[in-house]
Amino acid sequence: MVSFLCKISGISRSGYYNYFTSKSQERREKREKEDMIIKGNILKAFNFKRRKKGARQIKMTLEGQFQITYNLKRIRRIMKKYKIVCPIRRVNPYKKMLKATQEHTVLPNLLNRKFKQGIPGKVLLTDITYLYYSDGQKAYLYTIKDSSTNEILAYNVSNRMTLDLATDTLVKLMKNKRVKLAEGAFIHSDQGVHYTSPTFQKQVRKLGIGQEEETVGITLPKNLSLVTSKMKPI
Repeated sequence: MVSFLCKISGISRSGYYNYFTSKSQERREKREKEDMIIKGNILKAFNFKRRKKGARQIKMTLEGQFQITYNLKRIRRIMKKYKIVCPIRRVNPYKKMLKATQEHTVLPNLLNRKFKQGIPGKVLLTDITYLYYSDGQKAYLYTIKDSSTNEILAYNVSNRMTLDLATDTLVKLMKNKRVKLAEGAFIHSDQGVHYTSPTFQKQVRKLGIGQEEETVGITLPKNLSLVTSKMKPI
């Protein structure tokens, strides 16, 4: 029976019997005690200044604060053995949006809030609206509206506020055969990183919408209205 079990387990009979010798048991007990000491030191570094850390930071903290040196392989082995896990820090979405806003292109206020031009298809307004439904769930409605007629020319609904929400609506606008844009028409947008995104700007050019020297943009704080570039009539 032992020979059969050793065979299917891929170990030798001598290795099996050696595992249960008093000498092997003593080695395992010694190593367990050493691991417990290392675990204690790792936990001191792990919780140092009440900020949980990964293996590399633990190594640096042990060396810098406690004058203890372990290699990364040993630290990771102990962390895995005793399930010492560093939580993954999530990205702050507001900081991410702020960074994106700072990197994107900003345009001057061409309209000066004179939205009513009296020419259908001249000024197109775009915005994202929150829609609440079914036990507090939230959806996002992206619309493009003619400022003169108040007609919704294109819209898109999603449960996530991604860049696709804006670019897909732009595609719908260009595919709408009922939309007749006036000469020199352009899209006016309020605050939102979608409009200054390089991807959105590329989509505008890809769809054959004419642009002037500056590309699509949005406003920063201080109530600056930003406008996309002029579009050719369809």
